[in-house]
Amino acid sequence: MKSILSIGLFGFVVCSATAVAAQVVDIRIDPTTTFQTIVGWESTVELDSRPIELPRTGTRDAEIINRAIDEVGINRLRFEIRSGTENTSRMLSQVQRGEATYEQWVAERYAVVNDNNDPAIINWDGFDFTELDWQIDNAILPMLEIFEARGEKLFLNLCYVAFTEHITDGAYLHDDPEEYAEFVLATYLHMNEKYGFVPDAWEVILEPDKVHEWRRDPTLIGWAIVSTARRLKEHGFTPSFIAPSVMSMGNAVPYFDALASVPGAVQHVRELSYHRYRNGDLRAVEARARQVGINASMLELWFGRATYEVLYDDLKRGNNVAWQGRVLAGLFDFNNARDGEPLKLQEDVRYNRQYTAYVKAGAVRIEAQTSDSGVFDPLAFINPNGGQIVVIKARQRGNVTIHGLPEGSYEISYAVENGSSVIPNLATVQTGGILQASIPSRGVLTIAAVIQ
Repeated sequence: MKSILSIGLFGFVVCSATAVAAQVVDIRIDPTTTFQTIVGWESTVELDSRPIELPRTGTRDAEIINRAIDEVGINRLRFEIRSGTENTSRMLSQVQRGEATYEQWVAERYAVVNDNNDPAIINWDGFDFTELDWQIDNAILPMLEIFEARGEKLFLNLCYVAFTEHITDGAYLHDDPEEYAEFVLATYLHMNEKYGFVPDAWEVILEPDKVHEWRRDPTLIGWAIVSTARRLKEHGFTPSFIAPSVMSMGNAVPYFDALASVPGAVQHVRELSYHRYRNGDLRAVEARARQVGINASMLELWFGRATYEVLYDDLKRGNNVAWQGRVLAGLFDFNNARDGEPLKLQEDVRYNRQYTAYVKAGAVRIEAQTSDSGVFDPLAFINPNGGQIVVIKARQRGNVTIHGLPEGSYEISYAVENGSSVIPNLATVQTGGILQASIPSRGVLTIAAVIQ
């Protein structure tokens, strides 16, 4: 028996493990067989659970942002705009000035007051971008600065939200495709003028299977895409949409088929998106996306339900190119936070980062075959810098021999029940491409090339 001392993420000893005399499972890497290209690991902008009109003293924003990027590997942001942004009351601004209550804003934050009766003409007095600007100022701009300093790209996904069942005071008008298109164009123009950039993609509507006006006729998603694409192109913007973003994975294909029945809609869709709050046929989602030549993405499963088993499934069987398990603040355990001490990662995030912290945007998944899938389920990737990554979902403790890795140095790390660890010494692969590693118990094992 060989004892291995494991060093934790913050430089302290997490656990000691004993390499077991167990069956050695062979994993063979084949870079000539390729699958999806990763677009990004997504999180939604939420830095604080407190309503945004309340004072935010002593925040951990900087820690959340920096560690989300450096430690978790977040490189794609979803930020949201509510349908009630088109509303002449400017209620949120009133709340921030103490002229209205938070409850008053909640009652109408999805209600729409038309800027005018002509969707071809924007009346800027009819829009209040206070909430959108708050997200950009407090999360997106600081993150963009970090990515730009590194010469890297932060993918921005702007998501339209219209939970109309919460409207207790007001009406809803964006089930008219032309009014919807005006709303999107106004948002793009506002962002471009104020900040000098626009989203990389527009997520058409969050969970339409929960919104009466969109649920009763899912073809509305397609008509909204066609109308919006036309308006955006007229103003020099490139249309790029994500849809249908259903709550239930089982609704992904039928809702996508509904939008695809609208002539000209599919050509502007870059991702077939779904959430996992209710089960469905993942193979059917992947097959439909592949049939039309776009990618699939799982973009929401919060509250600790997005485990590494789900992530593996979405990457392997769903061929996902983007994936979201938590909002930014939700990546960390605030319930047990202590003043002056770093926040701890949530347990699901601690395991998931064995994928997300090592596999970069632009990485291509390649073939990885195992001699015993009952013990180890591997996924392999080639990062944009050429380094290969092998991430193994382990059902139990054991040893693995990996064949086919390029020569070079590799970091070995793992997440198990009693800690996350990095093996102190880099492993070296010589001619022949063989590397051996072990994991002390059930969890996730990562072998990542170190590129100097």
